[in-house]
Amino acid sequence: MSQQTHPLCHDERGSTILELSISLMLFLFMAFGVIEYGSILNERNSLTQLAREGASLASRNLTSDQNMLDLLESTDNALDLTNNPSKYRIFLAQITAGTAGNTAPTCIITERGGLSGGGVQAPALPNCDLDANLMGYVTYNGVAQVGQFTVVKVYYQHDPITPFGNFDWFGGGNNGNAPTVMMSRAIF
Repeated sequence: MSQQTHPLCHDERGSTILELSISLMLFLFMAFGVIEYGSILNERNSLTQLAREGASLASRNLTSDQNMLDLLESTDNALDLTNNPSKYRIFLAQITAGTAGNTAPTCIITERGGLSGGGVQAPALPNCDLDANLMGYVTYNGVAQVGQFTVVKVYYQHDPITPFGNFDWFGGGNNGNAPTVMMSRAIF
């Protein structure tokens, strides 16, 4: 006795295409994720390095504030600030220690770049985003312990380079393929 089965039960036509399409979708999703995450990580590291170098150089008072901003803008890194002035904003705040005549520290803010909105905020007066414990060092109480602090805040707009651009990489929510604004701050 031979057992007969229906011909459609053992037909495997199309299963290869289905397996390939599912595997290819997963592979492309992972590849785009690696590319986008790498791009974000590269820009974030460049942003942090720019803020640290800027604050370190500005704290030495080697040049004027505008020349310092020119120097920071022209740095050769992944951010390409010179050609994209609407994608960044740099704030340079110098907090000078108080004196016998005026015990409160003074703050001078210089800025460069055209990025606005998206949480971009200048250092807040009167303390220029200096932490309270550091503010005590520049407040005059018979003598100021530190002559000056420099705060550099750098904002940068990351534009996605893949279709999965801002797919909740850092827990900020899925906002489609819209740009993300990143910020780094350094104090010297």
